[in-house]
Amino acid sequence: MNFIKPLIIVVSISLCSCTVITKRNTNFEVIPKVEKYSKYGNPKSYEVFGKKYYTKKTHIGYSEKGIASWYGKKFHGRLTSSREIYNMYKLTAAHKSLPIPCYAKVTNLSNNKSIIVRINDRGPFKKGRIIDLSYAAAKKLDIADRYKTSSTVPVVSIEAERCL
Repeated sequence: MNFIKPLIIVVSISLCSCTVITKRNTNFEVIPKVEKYSKYGNPKSYEVFGKKYYTKKTHIGYSEKGIASWYGKKFHGRLTSSREIYNMYKLTAAHKSLPIPCYAKVTNLSNNKSIIVRINDRGPFKKGRIIDLSYAAAKKLDIADRYKTSSTVPVVSIEAERCL
């Protein structure tokens, strides 16, 4: 019976180490891997603000150039379209038609910085925008701080990535 008290202390300390602590370190990268498409995030079509969108059957061969935006604190911790919890410190993005999940290389055409992001959400639904980047992705592309309050957002290139 004398070992119960120390055991409880050890278990308590161990459980404390299981607490999720979100790091604000964005010095990591995404490595594409084979994943099944989500049953939740990939309807054949869906409607937002009265406009109908169609989900692509595959991301292979997809490329697009256009305006990027980013989303952060307001959505942090909320569910994405794929029913994952959005983490603004991960390299993820939202796209209107690419299947979820998939991977895309996003390049900021003003400075040629590129990253690979995991598409796990739907959006952006603001006219003229092609991709919504997580805060971490926007930060790595030098978009987050520079375009925080500006109505001018950078043009990016998206190329779907094949899985390794």
